[in-house]
Amino acid sequence: MRERLAQLSLRLGPPLGLGLVLGLIGPFGTYDLLPAAARLAYWLAVVSMNWLLADAVLRRVEALAGDRLPAPRLTVPVAGACLAAVPATGVVALANGLSGIGWPGNIAVLFGQVLLLLTAIALPVYNLESMEAQNAARPDPATPEGVSSPHPSSGEKAPQPGVDGLSLFQARLPGPLGGRILCLEMQDHYLVVHHSGGSEMILCRMEDAARELDGLGRRVHRSWWVAADAVIGVEREGQRTLLRLTDDRRVPVGRSFRPDLKAAGWL
Repeated sequence: MRERLAQLSLRLGPPLGLGLVLGLIGPFGTYDLLPAAARLAYWLAVVSMNWLLADAVLRRVEALAGDRLPAPRLTVPVAGACLAAVPATGVVALANGLSGIGWPGNIAVLFGQVLLLLTAIALPVYNLESMEAQNAARPDPATPEGVSSPHPSSGEKAPQPGVDGLSLFQARLPGPLGGRILCLEMQDHYLVVHHSGGSEMILCRMEDAARELDGLGRRVHRSWWVAADAVIGVEREGQRTLLRLTDDRRVPVGRSFRPDLKAAGWL
């Protein structure tokens, strides 16, 4: 329960904080159009709903086209903001009508305002999360070189994570692990644990899971972690780099993760 509350606070804390700030300063004429209480309620509702909407769209854009777009730290959040601005404009129009501000007379102007706000939010948030993911993917400097190599020599056993870390991760699962861990896939604030016996979803941050399973594998993408002994090949599709796993799954490799993976001998 404590973990669920922590995840919920991490998810809702930033939009609620931003909504509170916008409610106090009243941009786009809302300071004069709405009394203080109504203005706070308006901005808290609009920012929270559109933040969650934009977050879902942005993650989808990153998963589908993050490795194909040039300058992804710029183009991914901008593309996500542009796509999310369409339904978000509808949310704002509905909020305006219900709050008494009035239904928008010029949808194009409203769309531009919503797009500007979403872009201003998406750019720093996406880049901050990307840097955190990249830092989390870097191996511990104290870890011996080659400990997470996906292709250990024939005379060596595959590296295993610390017993405490693995136990902590297994405790997150609803039951005993049904097979050998292959990879983890981030879906919103959940993780899908893919193993040789199937897949199951748990509520967990990728950063926490990667830390607990340190030594067994690596982050290869903002949304993917892969076990070292699950990798059987590397494939390329145009500009995309993919890891082929023992279950014939193809996992994308993020651009920002490639240097560390090359240095570790994965690519």
